[in-house]
Amino acid sequence: MKFKIPRLKPVLVMAAVGIASLAGVPAAQAAGQPSSPVAHINALRVKTATWPELHVGDCQQNGGTLTLNSDGTASFRATTLTYHTHFGDVWHSTFRFRTSSGFNLFSRGAFDSPRMDDGDPPPHYLMFASFGFDPAAFDVIDIFQTLQHSEC
Repeated sequence: MKFKIPRLKPVLVMAAVGIASLAGVPAAQAAGQPSSPVAHINALRVKTATWPELHVGDCQQNGGTLTLNSDGTASFRATTLTYHTHFGDVWHSTFRFRTSSGFNLFSRGAFDSPRMDDGDPPPHYLMFASFGFDPAAFDVIDIFQTLQHSEC
């Protein structure tokens, strides 16, 4: 026994014609353009520097890492803590960017840690800052000449 759906064949033909028509739409819209896409890839270049453990007064910074991207974006991440405070300490960092010959290019900051309390052991606080700079300066910045000025 065969089962037939009335008017199914005309519907399938119309669907096939519609798909074929739609398949040609991008080609019609792309008239006058190259037949194959051209890729424009600019690889993001990165410079990273990490400071050793730093101490200012009763405060400490661990793993302070500065990352510069060739698109002009940058970030700084560190862990901070304090061994003694009465009202809560805050770690402040300012960065001075220089060339390999020591020429000062620009500064960024001050960036602040969260307010820190002491304890036994002292709690650790994530410090994070993001900022921008002129991407044209990326190639002349010597990240290992960058100075971090810190206060707490």
